[in-house]
Amino acid sequence: MIALVSAALLAAACENSDDEERLAAQAMFRNYLLESDRTAIADVRVQGLVDELPPSFPEHENLDLLGSAFSDTETRRELIVGWQSSEEQADDLFSWFRSKLDTDPWRVTADPQRAGVDFITFRDADNPAFRGELRIAQEGDRAIVVLIAVETLTADDGA
Repeated sequence: MIALVSAALLAAACENSDDEERLAAQAMFRNYLLESDRTAIADVRVQGLVDELPPSFPEHENLDLLGSAFSDTETRRELIVGWQSSEEQADDLFSWFRSKLDTDPWRVTADPQRAGVDFITFRDADNPAFRGELRIAQEGDRAIVVLIAVETLTADDGA
């Protein structure tokens, strides 16, 4: 799912997109997100942020927002955000995010590279129900960064 959403956010944010293509992309991703749980609430924004980023999440000034997707069920909230940069290289962004996500309240739990994509998995020390992952890759002259933020909800959360 994440790879599909990431690729779609990138494709939907291309400069030649018109309103019909944006609406089609939003509808497609919203329907895709709802397939896994029919009780879910889901929304997608092309070149927009559908929900707030996690509190104190580091934001790099040279990243341009591609879009975001959000789904909410009784047990889980998930936010996916995609950015791109033509000013920064993927290796530099990996180093920047790696250092920022290893300071309070964040804790890096892994940082492997697979198939040319750098992954940084991390947790919020103040919120054990939260886990996040960044995927950073070089696509030609652009670096692409995708955030997947997941919060597991309990019955006590009022979900």
